[in-house]
Amino acid sequence: MNINQIKLVIPQPWRPFLGAIRRWVRSMPPRPRLQKQRLLSDPSLTETERALLSKVSGKIYFNDTMYDGDGAHYYKVGLSAIRCIDAGLAQAKLTNVRTILDLPCGSGRVLRFLAQQFPEAEITACEIQTGPVQFCVRTFGARPAYSSVKLDEVDLAKKFDLIWCGSLATHLNERDIVALVRLFARHLAPGGLAVFTTHGDFAAQRVARREFEYSIPEDQTGRIVDEFKRTGYGFADYAGQKNWGVSLTSPEWIRARVRELGDLREVYFEEHGWDDHQDVFGFVLE
Repeated sequence: MNINQIKLVIPQPWRPFLGAIRRWVRSMPPRPRLQKQRLLSDPSLTETERALLSKVSGKIYFNDTMYDGDGAHYYKVGLSAIRCIDAGLAQAKLTNVRTILDLPCGSGRVLRFLAQQFPEAEITACEIQTGPVQFCVRTFGARPAYSSVKLDEVDLAKKFDLIWCGSLATHLNERDIVALVRLFARHLAPGGLAVFTTHGDFAAQRVARREFEYSIPEDQTGRIVDEFKRTGYGFADYAGQKNWGVSLTSPEWIRARVRELGDLREVYFEEHGWDDHQDVFGFVLE
């Protein structure tokens, strides 16, 4: 009996518990650690990546929604983030990274790599949910911080040399993307670098062809793609959500929003550079 058949015989109120049990079972230490060991022998990794991966923790938070049982992909996404960050730092000529903000940190998919790549840096793990943050504190030695759905109200009382923001703008409406960029400007140290990701043209094509599960309501798929083609921006809420869904943003649209603030200078861009999926920007605070 597969999981879909099991769902049919389990009452709806109990199904979230079924999902939690599945996530707990598949995140038990032997499985992700074995997957990491197997990935270490992957010939597609560089020696530098292999050395970094060998030091990275194989512990997975029991409720890590980014870990679907595919450990190879999970770790490769972290390695891809480090490649993007290193490229951005090189373009920014930023060699001394003492403070790092991972927002949203999730359950440490990228933060575990940051902790090894920058062992002397103080890393802040920031999320809305308490559980993932505390896992990052216990497991990777990060400092805890908590975000808000109202990004203009977030004040971490600290400046950072590096901000990594993977797949947050991809879920925000226009107003909140602008608020996110303002958050970067408030929290970067002078000369500091913010590296963040967006859904660009590559993702828009996948949405149009329905090649990837973006969880966009079926009746909204055509509209969001049409808006993106026409204006460079499209957004659709997830079913049952408000101001939280999937955004499509062209590079020109992002650059125009950043220019309106006037404090950030672009130093890096890579089309579908993160996990061969999301566009990656790097902006320095002047």
